[in-house]
Parts: sequence; C-alpha cells; structure tokens
Amino acid sequence: MFRIPSFDKYKFYVATTVTGEPYKVVAVSSYAGRPVRGVAKCASDDKFDLETGKKLAAARCNQKIAAKRYRRAVARLNEANDSMTKAQKHLANMKDYWSDAYDSVIQAQQELDSVLSVM
Repeated sequence: MFRIPSFDKYKFYVATTVTGEPYKVVAVSSYAGRPVRGVAKCASDDKFDLETGKKLAAARCNQKIAAKRYRRAVARLNEANDSMTKAQKHLANMKDYWSDAYDSVIQAQQELDSVLSVM
C-alpha cells in the first residue's frame, strides 16, 4: 500500500523561471547522513500547483530512499549469510577436531593400558 510520507520529513524548495514563475519543486531529506532529493518539474503546458509538486517531489524522494534502504538491506543480508556460512564451516571443522582429539585420548589410554598390563 502506497502512502505519501509526512511532509515534515522534507525541506521543500521552489525553483522559478527568469520571469519569476514557479516551475519546479525539490524535496530534500536524508538517508544515512546524506541528502536525497526528489524533483517534480511542471511541464510547459501544465499549470503549476505547489501541493501537487510537493506530493510528487516527496514521493520521488521517498522512492529513492526506499531503494537505497533496500540495497543496503540486501548487502547486510549477504554479509550475514557469508558470516553464517563461515561459522557453519568453522563449527564443522571444530567437530572434526574434537572427534580426532577424542579418538587420540582413547587410543592413548588403550596404549597405556596395554603397556601396564604387560608389566
């Protein structure tokens, strides 16, 4: 479900032509400490409407933030999967190490028992 985020998350700027007519709204927010912009530009044959421009600019800015957040989430998920794979491999190696050490203890005890039984 799409919903336009609250306007208080954005700073809005209105650009004007050389004659002073408004034609563009820029919404600025931030993600991860960096500015993100969304732009709504009025076509030459359209009538400028500030509220519509704000909604469109905010929606475009929000879409950019959502895409950045998604890419970051994918990267973090891949990092977690890599860590999990490395941890599982390490666990398997440690189980093998434990098994070898246990077998060595049993074998050493049997050799000791064998030497002592001959005495």
